[in-house]
Amino acid sequence: MKTLSIIILTYNQRQFTLDCLASLGDLLDDETIEVILVDNGSKDGTVEAVRHQYPQVVLIENPVNSGVSGGRQLGLGRATGDVLMFLDNDTVASPEAVRTLYQYITSHPKAGLCGCRLVGADGTVQESYKAYPGLGVKIANVLGLKRKNAEFPIDDEGNILPTYVIGACQLFRREVLEAVGPLDTHIFYGPEDADYCMRIAAKGWKIVYIPTVTITHYFQRATTRSIFSKLGRAHIKGLLHFYRKHKRLW
Repeated sequence: MKTLSIIILTYNQRQFTLDCLASLGDLLDDETIEVILVDNGSKDGTVEAVRHQYPQVVLIENPVNSGVSGGRQLGLGRATGDVLMFLDNDTVASPEAVRTLYQYITSHPKAGLCGCRLVGADGTVQESYKAYPGLGVKIANVLGLKRKNAEFPIDDEGNILPTYVIGACQLFRREVLEAVGPLDTHIFYGPEDADYCMRIAAKGWKIVYIPTVTITHYFQRATTRSIFSKLGRAHIKGLLHFYRKHKRLW
């Protein structure tokens, strides 16, 4: 049994993945921590490179692309940690950031899931916590329209309590996983992060955004660039499933 399982999902992003693993530093050799890489059927040599450069990483070779939820669920099935962490492969974290988030989630029992401040390579702060991803929000994103930022409660420590934090960085305890259940694999790519946060909140826990912890995220908004691509269609299908499930369109 480990204290922390870091689950990273990749699909044909070899260099991003290697850079992400490198950023974890001494966490890779910490015997209380396991790093699990789920490869969703990459054809670019990712598996071979990781096996050669990071033999301590637990490697799950998925022969097909099962999407975000499906891939991460494979990682959860292998994980033994008391705390589970989802980390996008296009992030550059740090041992300090990971340990700070771990300390927070293990010392705040009312917090069900936490995330942190994400910045781009140029230091631009990204929209890392969000309101309900309703149809109006999605249309505005596709059209590139500016929206008024949603306002959320702030706790006594200065942390924000939003509807959800994006899946690029999420930590939650095993007790939360056991109470809430697996990820919804009907959602191939988005909004699986919002769905899981809302399910956690429905069980009485808080979703927490911690602005004092920062990691770099090489963010790519694939579905808004081409909503009629295969990935874009999968995203729309996931959204429709999400709206039916939560009985809320806006």
